[in-house]
Amino acid sequence: MHKLIYVILLMLPLFLAAQVDAPLQNPAIGDSLSLVREAEVRSEYGFRDSDTLMHVAEKLDITDVRAWKAALGLEPGNEVLDGTALSKLEITPYRAVLAKQTVEYGFNELNTVSQIAHILSIPNKKLRSLLGNEDPLDNSWDHQSIQALGIKPQTVRDIEADFLDDIVFFGLSVTLVGMLVVFSALLITSLIISQLVHLSREKKREKTIVLDSRKELKKAPKDLSRSVIVAAVTALHLHDMELEEKRKMVLTFRRTPANQWRASGILSMPNREMNPPRRDK
Repeated sequence: MHKLIYVILLMLPLFLAAQVDAPLQNPAIGDSLSLVREAEVRSEYGFRDSDTLMHVAEKLDITDVRAWKAALGLEPGNEVLDGTALSKLEITPYRAVLAKQTVEYGFNELNTVSQIAHILSIPNKKLRSLLGNEDPLDNSWDHQSIQALGIKPQTVRDIEADFLDDIVFFGLSVTLVGMLVVFSALLITSLIISQLVHLSREKKREKTIVLDSRKELKKAPKDLSRSVIVAAVTALHLHDMELEEKRKMVLTFRRTPANQWRASGILSMPNREMNPPRRDK
């Protein structure tokens, strides 16, 4: 029992690796679609399952045979497979055509629109619009193959070329619209924030008492009582009287500074009176 468990554990990584390495390029093909497309491929290219791999490559005008063989899941450098029939390699003619489309376009007609948009690096909405779906909100095309939509791979490539020609204008328009949206949002936000200050601000009541040159009441708030006005006028009058008294005191004690050296030249000094100058006989 333990040996069986060990064998299962050893085989589990191999099984997971086989699941990961399985080719996932082409989605499953329905039986009805396969039969219809097989008949179309036979009539269009003129080869069958019994034809060899190289003969089919010549019929399909394959230029890079190694890449085409890799797309079929075959070993690219194995030349022995070149002379083997498609039936022995378990490759159908339709699968050979899908591999050719994968090599030439990077995708095939069974890939969905979303897969092709990812491969070509084109936004899904833009690719849907270029393919003919004018409704930007309709995403039903994303999970449909271009074969179901009746669109050929070459048409998609032509659309990609037109998109690349206009990609500079498309990028500039997207950038311009984005900048306008951002700046508009910032401007509106700044205006709203600047106006929020006025919502909670109370109107200031004017409480100023104005007197004329004769110290008589000229203007006063209506909500003030007479006693408050009288007290304010009295306080102002007392303040003016105090300032006037201080001004008088300053004028009384202020004297002009005197220079004694200058004054000595004007005043008669006592030495001149006591000691008169001598006269020579």
